[in-house]
Parts: sequence; C-alpha cells; structure tokens
Amino acid sequence: MLPAMRGSLPLALLVALAASACQAPASTATQAADNAAIARAFAEHRSELEVTAQGQVERLLSDETSDTGTHQRFILKLSGATQTLLITNNVRIGKRVPAAVGDALLVHGEYIWNDQGGLVHFTHHDPDHSREGGWIERLGVRYD
Repeated sequence: MLPAMRGSLPLALLVALAASACQAPASTATQAADNAAIARAFAEHRSELEVTAQGQVERLLSDETSDTGTHQRFILKLSGATQTLLITNNVRIGKRVPAAVGDALLVHGEYIWNDQGGLVHFTHHDPDHSREGGWIERLGVRYD
C-alpha cells in the first residue's frame, strides 16, 4: 500500500459501513406472502385467518354495496398456484386500489373459506383498533 493511501482506506471503509447501516432493508416495509398457508386453509376448510397473499389480478368485478359499505371486488390468482381468491376491499373504510387485470398485488386481510378458493376481506385499516389492519399493495404503494 502506498503511504498516501494508508489513512484513506480505513476512512472510506468506515463511511461505507455507516452509510449501509442507515438504510433499512426493503423487506421491512413489506410483509412476506404465504400462499402455501392459504392453500392449506383452503384444503382444511379453515376461516378467519390473517393471511398475506401474492398474485395477479385475474378479473375485475363490479362493486358490491351492503350495510357495511361499498366493496371493490376482484379475483386474484395466487402466484405459483391455480387457486384464486375473491378480494373484497371496503372503500368506505379503506382506499380504492387502482387495480387492472394483470397487476401484481400483495394483499393482507382475513381469509374466509369457500368452495371457489376463498375470499379475503378486511383489506383496510381497522377504525375501531379491535383487530389487525389489512392492506393491499400495488407497485410499492400501500392502500389501507
């Protein structure tokens, strides 16, 4: 090593380490999907489970209005599987997702079994703070 570089190498290494310590890993912002857990819940006819699903929008459905509010609805095909889920997103409480057929989404909410693959609802924050909040993530933007 040249005498002029002796002091600069440790300083450069220290600066690089400090900079990397200040950056949060991308995975801390996004909860990991567990499509296998959803497949097990479907096979076992289980309901009322908090799940995180990853997939692509297969079909957009018309909104449905009930006494709990207007629900944005679409079919999500799970990544790496043939199973589909009906996603019902209450837009009176949460935000409408600008979803289109083919969009990749990450969805967190409550799974309810049905013979067509199941559905996920409570994909929004909980205004009562009595349960875990849900969300839908599209292109790095979270809608809750």
